[in-house]
Parts: sequence; C-alpha cells; structure tokens
Amino acid sequence: MKEEPVNVRGIAVGVALLSLASLMAPDASEARNPHCAGGIQYVVGGLRDKGSGNIEDYQRQMQKAISQLESCATEDTLDFEAIGYLGWAYAEVDSCGPAGRWFATAIAGLTAKGDKRKAEVASNNRVSYWTNKLNDGVNKISSAQSAYPDFMKKPENDADRTLKAEADKYYQQAIQSLTCASLMRPGNAQTLRNLGSVYLFMGDFPKAETVFREGLKSAPEDSALKAALKIARVNYANQLNLEKRYDEAIAYFGDLLKGDAENPDLHSSLANAHLSRAQTLQGDARKPEFKLAGVSYQRAGELRKDDPDLYFNAAVAYQNAGDEALAEGMWRASLKLRPGDIETLLGLSETLGELKKFPEAISTLHEALGVDPKDKRIHRRLGVIYSKAGNNPKGTEGLTNYLALDRGKLVPDVENYLAAQPRKGTDIEKTLTAMGPPEAIYLWPSDAANTATFKLETREATVGGRTVQVTQLPPTNAVESWFYWTKKQVFHFQVNVLSIKSDWGGSSGATGSRN
Repeated sequence: MKEEPVNVRGIAVGVALLSLASLMAPDASEARNPHCAGGIQYVVGGLRDKGSGNIEDYQRQMQKAISQLESCATEDTLDFEAIGYLGWAYAEVDSCGPAGRWFATAIAGLTAKGDKRKAEVASNNRVSYWTNKLNDGVNKISSAQSAYPDFMKKPENDADRTLKAEADKYYQQAIQSLTCASLMRPGNAQTLRNLGSVYLFMGDFPKAETVFREGLKSAPEDSALKAALKIARVNYANQLNLEKRYDEAIAYFGDLLKGDAENPDLHSSLANAHLSRAQTLQGDARKPEFKLAGVSYQRAGELRKDDPDLYFNAAVAYQNAGDEALAEGMWRASLKLRPGDIETLLGLSETLGELKKFPEAISTLHEALGVDPKDKRIHRRLGVIYSKAGNNPKGTEGLTNYLALDRGKLVPDVENYLAAQPRKGTDIEKTLTAMGPPEAIYLWPSDAANTATFKLETREATVGGRTVQVTQLPPTNAVESWFYWTKKQVFHFQVNVLSIKSDWGGSSGATGSRN
C-alpha cells in the first residue's frame, strides 16, 4: 500500500539580523592588514548605504568589500574577525556557499582564540542570514501547497494547469532559498528537512532521499528526518512499480525490508510488485511470481492482523499460482475478519471445487445465497460445482437460475401481471396455489441469440375494476422464472408448463443424481 508523503513542516526561526550598531569595528591601536581594514570599512559603509536606500552605492561597496577581504583572507589567515566580515559581505550578495564557508572559518578561529564576543557576532550574523533564507523557503512551500495541494495529481483542465505551474514556481523558489540556507549552515537538520520535503512534494524521491541522508549525517537521531527518509524511499519504490520497472521495485522493497522486516505496508507493496510482474509473463512462468506475491500478502496480513483484504489478495495470488491449499487458508482467514463477504465466498468455493471438496464448496455457496440470493454469479458457480461433482440435474438448476437472472427482464408489476392473466389448470395455477405469488418474475429468451432483442411488451387490462398496463405473457420461445427469495426456491415455466424447479435450501446433494 502506498504511503503518502508526510507534510514536513518548517519551523520559522525568529532571529533578527544584527543592527549596524552591533558591528565590531577594529580597535584603533590594532595593526591590521590594509586589505582587512579596508574590507571591513566597505562592509560598514555598504550597510549604511543600504539603510539609507542608496542601493547603487551599497552594491558597489559590497563588491569592493569582497575583493578586499578575499585578499585579506589570503594574506592574513588569522584575522578571523575580518574573515567573519567576508562571510557577511558574501551573505549580503546572496553568495551562500562562500558566506557559509567564511562564517564557519571565522567562528571556529575566534572560538579557538577564546574571543567569545567576536565569535558570537559572526555566529549571530550567520544565523540571521540563514533564518531569512529558511523562513523564505518555508513560506514558499506554503504558497505552493495553497496553489496546488497535491502536486503529483495530474491537472484536469487549464485552470489546474495554471495553478500547478504557479505551485512549481513557488517550489523552485523554495529550493533556491533552502539550498542557500543549507550552504549557510551545512548539515543543519531543520534546513534539510524542509529542502527534502520540497523534493518529496514534487515527486523527486531520489533527490529527497539524498537530502534527508545528508541531514542524518549531522543529526543521526532526528526522528523527523528518519521518517521522511523512509517515506521518500517507499514512494520511490512504489513509483518504480507504477513505471513498470518491476525488477527494480522488487529489489528496492527487498532492501527496505532488510531494515524494517515487520512493516506490513512494505510487504504489501512488495506483493503488488510481484503481482504486477506476474501479469507480464506467460504460462507457467507466471506461477512463481504469483506465489511470491501470495507469500508477501500473507505476511502483511499476519503483521496487520485486522485487514481482510490482505488475506483476500494472498488467496487470489496463491490461486493464480496453482496452490489451492494455501489459497483455501487465506480465503478462510479473510472470511474470519469479514464474514459473509460475497467475493470471498465465491473465491473460496472455487478453490474448494478445485480441491474436489464439493460438499464444502456447495455449503459455501449456499451461505453466499443466504447473503444475496439475487447475485447471479453465485447461481452460476453453484451450477458449475454441482456439474463437477457429477450431479448434473442440480448443475442444470443452478445454471438455469443464472440464465434467468442474466438474460431475463424483471416484470415490474407482478401482482397485476398474475391477476390480469389467470392460467387455469396449468402448472402456473398449481404453483400459485401452493406457493403464493413469487417475489420476482423474470421473462427471458431460451435462445441466447435473441437476448439482445428481447423486451417486455405491455397491454391494457382490467384488474379490480381498474384499467392498468400489465406485462404481456411471454412468447412460446421464452421462459418465465418465478423467484421465491425467502423460500429459496425458483420455478421455471415454458408455455405454462413447469420445466425446472430449483431449491437451494435443502441438503447439498453434492454428488449423484437428483431423486
């Protein structure tokens, strides 16, 4: 069973960018490389220009700051304060990779030197820029999901296509911001959870897996990352199955089960892949795959314990594999959880018939008829089982009941039909006297070739002093079937003569001839 992607939500971080007043200007007495000193001044001046709205000068000063501070970092590798400013300058121009690297260098160097105050400045500034990018990414995810909640759903019309394109635009922006945030703080679990979730929502499961694994390197016990990774991998395996890459899907699910052997969903999904692969094969080559599907469905049912469909699927798979004994056990396990299910009773009866357990098969079909005597499939199967058991008369009864329900037209006005057309001295009258009026009457052609053109004709008749429209008597080549659902009997007449009487309420009479 397919697992849906979880909504991995980001948590906005409320850290504000440091104000200009918090900038750490160099001490007047400190001898400093001129590139370092000049670069710092360019950062300070650029931020002042930005604050006053002078964007052109701000951009120019930031580029000069980067040029100067790059030289500084080369010439004076121990001026970690200046290197922190270099990270700051790169962050201002959205060059996230260099910003992250230089911030990390500055923080590590200042911490090692014991300069706690300046280390905090560099650290807080990095967190501020990271926060802005993270929050922007989270907001873009929210906008994308608002525009088109299920990105994997195929658009049904032009309006949907427009909304999906809008969602795609927001997701791409989210990827850009979150990638920047991940470069600013490499390995940050919160960032990578959100970045991976974008790929998850967009259906790029391998990319999502890569991102989640990267997060787990830094936070191996992060439960949200672990859950997200599992979902990405399961969805990818299911995607392989949908793309008909069955061998890859089977191998992928097998690998997943190595780490999660008690997961019923994985066993069920593996079974789906085997079942799909079996249907691409021919003849006896199908049977081993069906058998493997049955084994996996059965294991999933044993683990889940309360899902009758898993046992049902296992039974179908085993049946197609030709292992009727295993199929019987699965049908019965499914019935135990969902008693009286018609589809399961039909499946069990077919398996019991193949095992030549005819009395049990017939008893199972009688149980099914007790649930729904109007289901024509049950009557047909009953006819087949009786015939296999050597009881041809009972087999004929079941198949005739099936034909009546399959080919027949239901008379809508049974009471008026009988009252307007008495047939004295016939088997019809005798049956009506003995049994009372039937609950349903079907008229049907005895020749299958006439089924498509057969229809009920009506005429006017006087019943109880009223003129009513009644269904006409059937033509001589048609059969009139009276169904007594409650009494579990059917009477089939042709030209008012009883031809077959069927009773599914007595003993099974599984073998031998009818008395």
